[in-house]
Amino acid sequence: MGALPINKRVYTVGIIVFPGADLLDFTGPHGVLSHVSYNNNPVTPEHVFNIELIAAKEEITASDPITIKRHRSIADARGQLENYDILIVPGGPLPVIQGIIDSNGEEYQFIKAFIETSKNEERILMSVCSGAFILGATGILAGKTATTHSLALDGLKDICDEASRKLGGGNTKVMKARYVDGGLTKAGMRVITSGGISCGFDASLYLASLKTDDSASNFAAMVLEYIAPV
Repeated sequence: MGALPINKRVYTVGIIVFPGADLLDFTGPHGVLSHVSYNNNPVTPEHVFNIELIAAKEEITASDPITIKRHRSIADARGQLENYDILIVPGGPLPVIQGIIDSNGEEYQFIKAFIETSKNEERILMSVCSGAFILGATGILAGKTATTHSLALDGLKDICDEASRKLGGGNTKVMKARYVDGGLTKAGMRVITSGGISCGFDASLYLASLKTDDSASNFAAMVLEYIAPV
């Protein structure tokens, strides 16, 4: 990856959260990215990422169940879509994910709006675990390689095939992996999908290396005392 940027830009990250979202699917990336700094100093960090939890309601009961408070409403965030450089979509139980898709709920509409909002620079859309199902339903995985939880690979392939039949754009190759960088869309959005739960750590460290360099992401992994599986 490239050298650390001189201007030390702070990237705005939105994490969409919904009832039943898997806790580690969104707290994992949040924790990783919050430890990435330009000065590699955990005491007085020069943060690279400004992270916001975005949700329809002020309080959301995630899995386990644990209740969290949002930073910003979906309606408010949607009015400022151009300010978001990165959007992270966590997973959850498949009935919850399918319900978001089938109901065309606020979360699904927000993700589609993010995909459709143009910006004169690369943005990143990243999913964790079954969050890839939502991405697949939008059609953005058409013609790309993607992954999800190893127990849900066939389901992701089915939903991508269905989207391809409806929307066109080519077939999706689904594979087992910690994470997959599917590359850029024609609109300049990089699509990253990750496997189940803890794989979101790996994908987030990779994302961090794209926006800084390997030394910053490696330092964050050291602070977290996280060693990625081989």
